[in-house]
Parts: sequence; structure tokens; C-alpha cells
Amino acid sequence: MSQFRYQARDRQGMAQRGLLQAAGPREALGQLERRGMTVIQLDAVGTDPVPATPPRTRRIRAQDRILLLEELATLLEAGVSLAEAAQSLESAYRHHPLGLPLTRLRRTVQGGRNVADAFREAHLGLPDYAHVLVESGEAAGRLPAALRDAARQLDYERTIAQDIRNALVYPAFLVGAGTLAVLAIFVIVVPRFSSLLSSGRGELPVISRWVIEGGLLVQQHLLPVTLALAALVGATVFALRHEGMRQRLLGGLARLPLTGPWLRDSETGRWATLLGTLLAHRVPLLDALSLSARALRLPQDRRRLGGLTDELRRGRALSEALSEQDWIAATRINLIRVGERAGELPRMLGELGRLQTESARTRMKALLALIEPVAIVTIGGVIGFIMVAVVLAITSLNTAGL
Repeated sequence: MSQFRYQARDRQGMAQRGLLQAAGPREALGQLERRGMTVIQLDAVGTDPVPATPPRTRRIRAQDRILLLEELATLLEAGVSLAEAAQSLESAYRHHPLGLPLTRLRRTVQGGRNVADAFREAHLGLPDYAHVLVESGEAAGRLPAALRDAARQLDYERTIAQDIRNALVYPAFLVGAGTLAVLAIFVIVVPRFSSLLSSGRGELPVISRWVIEGGLLVQQHLLPVTLALAALVGATVFALRHEGMRQRLLGGLARLPLTGPWLRDSETGRWATLLGTLLAHRVPLLDALSLSARALRLPQDRRRLGGLTDELRRGRALSEALSEQDWIAATRINLIRVGERAGELPRMLGELGRLQTESARTRMKALLALIEPVAIVTIGGVIGFIMVAVVLAITSLNTAGL
């Protein structure tokens, strides 16, 4: 049994505090609730009131953030106060990576701060637009809806990223297996024909000599070659995790004929969906544009939206400013124009985001369908070249012996 110090209010609203014995925080909360008390704070005596996180996994996943926002919205919709909801979630996630951020959230709320400040000081790893949605939802008295919209936008971004990762698994496996096959041929098969280099029974074709000598070189320096390949893979992974390198890579891919349209449609869909969500929660247009621009991954698109903000400050309409940029198709800009005229801009931006996202997924499927045969042909071509070189060496040896 553990001892807990509590602060609570009874049925008459009077403040109560004291100590109790319980097997854990959940049981302690249950005891106080059965007494008709509303718990304000509950700490284990002699321990740090900040919940411990498990040593194996301290990283908060995107799915954890989405689930937390959904649960908090559900509790608020059920009539639970924010302080009680934060206390309940803190207890439920005590041994989870979300435990420490929820403790900060609960303390900030109990200190009388607004919800937006509580979320910022909790350090949940939410993007800027999520904090703005919370702030606007609190101001408009629609906090549960704002939390659900923030969760929906986070889930949208997580789904797109997961779709891309899942789609790239097979091509990556194919390229990796093909590379290993080529190395195995170089290390195991090709060096067996090294005696042909010194046989003196005929002149080997140039490609045969290159392949056999290359195989011998790889076999003799197998450890340095392996270390070099491992270093190359490690440098690639590090570069992809580095924000600056990732931005430059995406910028380069956006200029290519096949990957460029896919990335542009994906970015446009993300931007339109987020902008529509922000406007639906009464975020001012210029602020919403600035926040939605920060969610974009391509530097050139962020620069375009920076210029767009300047145009809107001069009094121009969003559709008019967009029509002068080679970013969104004219037929899609019509959706924005109709939304402006009908006073339904958030809904039309949401529709634009849906159309652009579907277009991006179609392009992605076409691109990935092209990657597979290209990888097969490339790897097969390399292996075929090696085999042809070996066969030519054998044939030249037999011809010289006749």
C-alpha cells in the first residue's frame, strides 16, 4: 500500500486535504470519488508528483497525440470540467510518455491559466496550428470541436506519411535485395574465374577483364567495402532525419518531372485542408495563411505563400492572388472563388484539399508502379552484364583452345 496526499472539494464545495492509503493512484481516486469529493490534486507521499515515464520508450508518437486530443474532447463533451479531465487523463497515462506533459497541463489549468497556454506549456509536441485551434475554440466556446479538428488534421498528416512509408517498403526491399545479390555475385561467383586472367590461352574481352578484376578487388577489400556501404547508409539516414537536408532533398524532387507534380498536389492538399480548418474556427485569414504556410515542407511553396500574404494585405482576394501563381490549377482556384462569393470559403478549401489529396495519391500510385519495373530492369541489367562478361570470358578461352 502507498500513501497519497490529496486536495479536493466536497459536495458543499469546501476545500479538503489529507492523506489516505491505497494500492495506487487509480484506487486513491476511486476512494475519494466514493466520498463525493472532486479531486484537485493527488500526489504520492515521498515521491516526485511528476509521473515517471517508462525507460524503454520516452518518445510520444503521433498516434498518442491524436488519441489524447480525442479523449479530452470526449470528456469535455460529456460535461467533465477541464481540470477534472486533465486529472483523469494524468492518472490514466501515469506510466506513459504522455504522463509528464499531462502533469504540466493539469498544473497550468489548476493555476488559472487558459487552455491554450496550458497546452503550450505541456510540451506535447503539437504543431503551431493545433495550439491556435485550441485558442480559437476556447474563445468561441467550442473547445471540444477544436480539439477534434486538431486531432483530425494530425491524423490526416499521419495517414499521408504512413501511406508513403508503406508504399515504399516493397521498392526499398527490392533495391536492397538486388544490391545484396550483386555484391554476392561479385564476392562469391566472379572471383572463381580469376584464373582466366593469367591463363595465357587467349585475350579476354575488355568487359570480362573489368568484371573479374572488380570482383577480385571487392573480395580482397571486403571489410573496407562493407564499412563504406554501412557509412553510406548511415549518412543517408542521418541526412533524411536532418531537417535542412530533408528540405533540400524535397526541393530537388519537386523540380523533377515525375515526383514534382505528386509533391505539389500533396502540399496543396495539406495547405488547403489546414487553411479551411483554421478559417472554420474563426482564425483571421492572414494568421491562418501564415500558420498553414509553416505546415508546408517545400521551401518554394512557403515563399509563394509569403508573397500571397503581402498581396492580401493590399486588399486583393485570395483567388485573385492565387490565379497569378503557377501553383494551383485554374479549375481548382474556381472552388476558392466560389467560396469567397458564397461566404463558404472554409468548406470550399476543404473540398479543394480533398481533391488535391486524391490527385496526389493517384500520382503516388503511378510513380510507385513505375519504380518497381525500373528497379527490376536495373538490377537485372547489372546482373545480366556480369553474367555476359563471365560467359564471354569462358567463350574466348574455349575459342583460343581450338
